Amino acid sequence: MVIAVVGSGGKTTRIHTLRDQYMAQGKTVLAATTTHMLAEEDTLLDPSAEDIIAQLKAKGYCMAGTSMPGTEKMGPLKEEVLKQASESADITLIEADGSKGLPVKYPADYEPVIPDITDEIQVVTGLSALGKTCRETAHRKELVLDCLRISEDNILKPEHLQKLVTEGYVRPLREKFPNVKVTVCPGQVNTLYEKTIARFFREEKDVSVIQEDWFSSQPKLMIFGAGHVALQLLKLAKFLDFYTIILDDREEFANPERLPEADEVHCCDFQKAEAYLPEGDQHYYVVVTRGHTGDEVCVKKVLARSYAYLGMIGSRKKVKATFESLEAQGFSKETVEGIHAPIGLPIGARTPEEIAVSIAAELIQIKNQGTVSTMTKELLEAKENGVLCIITKKNGSSPRGVGSMMLVCEDKVIGSIGGGAMEHEVIRTAPEIREITVMDFSLSNEESANLGMICGGSNQVLFVPVYP
Repeated sequence: MVIAVVGSGGKTTRIHTLRDQYMAQGKTVLAATTTHMLAEEDTLLDPSAEDIIAQLKAKGYCMAGTSMPGTEKMGPLKEEVLKQASESADITLIEADGSKGLPVKYPADYEPVIPDITDEIQVVTGLSALGKTCRETAHRKELVLDCLRISEDNILKPEHLQKLVTEGYVRPLREKFPNVKVTVCPGQVNTLYEKTIARFFREEKDVSVIQEDWFSSQPKLMIFGAGHVALQLLKLAKFLDFYTIILDDREEFANPERLPEADEVHCCDFQKAEAYLPEGDQHYYVVVTRGHTGDEVCVKKVLARSYAYLGMIGSRKKVKATFESLEAQGFSKETVEGIHAPIGLPIGARTPEEIAVSIAAELIQIKNQGTVSTMTKELLEAKENGVLCIITKKNGSSPRGVGSMMLVCEDKVIGSIGGGAMEHEVIRTAPEIREITVMDFSLSNEESANLGMICGGSNQVLFVPVYP
């Protein structure tokens, strides 16, 4: 059995994984290359076929190639040596492509270099490229850009990588080697999102049905100021499953004992607030400091970055003065008018509790304008194997929205898609799933009534087996 590994972003790791799997089965394994690859410590350089066969018998494994003076790499064996040695090995693994250590690539006309003795070709692509630019990640960048029709500063998405693999490797290789099995084996797979994308790549199914927003962790809310309104808003925010950060410049207000519900509490001058702003660009910011000056300082810190929501407390007169000041300092009118101020939905709120409710309602309104994620920290960081169950369509009444998901493992379930009989049926079905599958599940009128809903509904659930 001769397996050629091609592509980018994890070829050597793939070869090591295959080596370990086959040797654990008691098979002898030969590792070689048709281009060049990093030589291991016990690599046989410039060997004869007899030398390779002897090491296979003695150790069960042999890496062999030709010497490349001045480098730590080895080159390809002579064709007749490779052929003779591979006949004596149970498994021959050949690195048949190069990408200079970069995760994505589109091959040149002369690539990859597939030996005639090949039985299977495994195409690797590095999912570490997701969310990064072509400039950072691409080998043969001009060919990549030509295939994708994007600029080098565009952010790479799963659809981009899938197109590179399909058009650059899978399709032409199947045409050129019709009797050779060609499979896709994504590399650099770590997160639950990457495991899900990898499964779509392996099964060669359209990855565009998966939305990255579904895999976002709980939204983060940063509250500037720790007064009465902040105190009440904090309670509501935790009830709404926000990760909460509170910052104030007064020690007697900004302390964990006073704010036990907060995930983070920081005390510092508002001028130094940027040190505590959460990473990322889809977070929520509420400015409710004790005075006009503090409010404006905090607003400016947030305006220097991207965000999902920025709201500021204050009367219309105060808001008007702050907006004029910000515009005078160079912020565009469009940017300034994007601030939610006066903060909160107009419900006639007067007390701190009522104001907090109006702010929380506005946060919900903004958050739910896009895709709703119910991703918990436990699910986001799950390392277990299992079947990921994702709601991809929703009709009528049902307790969870599109993008809700749970991971059904052998001995536990992480997350929820709404509970009740429908979730129970999904959990019962999941262990039987062996490939990506879409199924419809209905929520009866009786169950809807028990959940406080008006009528029944249905959900379309996507089942995705996820493994390392």
